[in-house]
Amino acid sequence: MKDRTTTSPEMFTAMDCSGRRTAYPVFKRGFDVLFAVLGLAALSPLGLIVAAVIKLSDRGPVFYRQRRIGLHGRPFSILKFRTMVINAEKIGPQVTQEKDPRITGIGRILRRTKLDELPQLWNVLIGEMSFVGPRPAVPRYVAHYTPEQRQLLNYKPGITDLATLVFRDEETLLRNAKNVEEFYVQQCIPRKFRLNLQYAERANLLEDIFIVLETLCPYWLGVVSTYVLALLASLWLAYELRFDFEVPPIEKLRLKWFSLVIVPLQLLALLGRKQFVGLLTYFDLPEIRQLASALGLAAAAQFLIWFVTDGTLMPARGIIVIDSIAAFVILSGTRLILRALREVRSSRFSRAAERPKGLLRVGIVGAGDLGYWLARQFNDQGKGNRHVEVFFDDDPDKWHKRLHDIPVAGMPECILDGSWSDKLDEVILAVPGAPPERMAQIKGILSGVNIRVRTLPSLEELLTA
Repeated sequence: MKDRTTTSPEMFTAMDCSGRRTAYPVFKRGFDVLFAVLGLAALSPLGLIVAAVIKLSDRGPVFYRQRRIGLHGRPFSILKFRTMVINAEKIGPQVTQEKDPRITGIGRILRRTKLDELPQLWNVLIGEMSFVGPRPAVPRYVAHYTPEQRQLLNYKPGITDLATLVFRDEETLLRNAKNVEEFYVQQCIPRKFRLNLQYAERANLLEDIFIVLETLCPYWLGVVSTYVLALLASLWLAYELRFDFEVPPIEKLRLKWFSLVIVPLQLLALLGRKQFVGLLTYFDLPEIRQLASALGLAAAAQFLIWFVTDGTLMPARGIIVIDSIAAFVILSGTRLILRALREVRSSRFSRAAERPKGLLRVGIVGAGDLGYWLARQFNDQGKGNRHVEVFFDDDPDKWHKRLHDIPVAGMPECILDGSWSDKLDEVILAVPGAPPERMAQIKGILSGVNIRVRTLPSLEELLTA
């Protein structure tokens, strides 16, 4: 049997795990061509507007071409809208940080909205790239690849991939790194490689479509969409229960109009209770209380409007009560399910408050149940003379989000960026399930940082201690 590093992408992707031929490569190429043509046709007016704005902003070139390494190590020129000053690569590193002064004003907008990637549809159409595949690297970074990492050159590069989703906020992750390129090569490339290898091992057209949709749909939009659908479902259920599942036609019409008032009101209350700030997938007693208080506040506002308008701008009071209860049950169930899905997936593969004087500033490695429990003990219960400022975790689903209103900065290697030595007095390792080799790596990372380190093996041991 041939070694995997010498297997062509066509042979690898054209067989399933039992060695049978599959049609995936054919479907993948057909998908690429079809949607590249449709995308270029539909988005060309927007592309012309972007090109005009770039040209008028500083009179420089509209497009930016950069040499990248593609399939089988063949170089090609990737096409993007220019987002940086002219000759930016000559005055700084290949990797960009947040607030990089080389990025132009319009460039920041294009990067944030991913519109700078739009011209790559041409690269897809002519077969140099795919919609989904490992992001093509510049030659100088490919030179640092290990023999194992060079496996990625056996796959056609793509506009987006699993690593793109995980490192969506890469510029923020690199924000405080003293040596950006060294940090990128040593810490980011190995993780991107593992994510891309995971994708290659289970690649199929449905997975590709899912990755594309996740790329196009930012996290906040997914959160808002989830809440809107759940709140609409609860209001519909309230009407069905109120009228014994035989809602009169006039009430169906009133339902449509009332939903335009009630759902935004509930969303505003949820926003006020910080239900859009924390991790959507984390949900237990404190979040249950916040959710209940938000929906209760929204219900109180609806009752007030009902009394002021004599019931003309709000549904019957019984519907308001049923809707509030149904919304609580549906949203609670949705968030509990999402938390369970996140935990299963992980097994398979108000901002931080002002620190009271005299408390140790703590960073916790491990944003799991133990880390979460510790944060509540320190920050809410006031135990241990400590205040948790930040989490670090290997799970990319948690990066750049918040747990118990505490930011998850990124992977533990982020501690190496140098800024945390001034921000933290102590780091607590709360990863009881981590493999011994990973624990050794984390301890090695922390040995080079001037921060005191403590280790908590398990929640049970912590409680008994």
